[in-house]
Amino acid sequence: MADRYTQYMNGSGKNREGANRSEYLYFFPDQKVTAEEARHMLRQGTSDRRAWVISHLLRYAQWDDIWTYVSRDEVKEVFPVLDLPENLRLAWARMLKIEAPVA
Repeated sequence: MADRYTQYMNGSGKNREGANRSEYLYFFPDQKVTAEEARHMLRQGTSDRRAWVISHLLRYAQWDDIWTYVSRDEVKEVFPVLDLPENLRLAWARMLKIEAPVA
């Protein structure tokens, strides 16, 4: 039953690029990124690419999905360069117990 619902919500069949629509990760709303591509960027990508993926995770992914891709330590490591709105940056800093720099 869940499979039918997922197919209905994501559409069935292949898209023009030959990939199933459900293969693309929902937390990249303006890009077509698969789980394999995201994991590759996190493990072997440049520091900019890693920060890009983590920024999308923290902005758009559900809580449990975030931690299937990264650890809290990995987020803390790149936190200063993440592309986050200020209110979200402050919320994540509190959750991760990161002190904000004093200006």
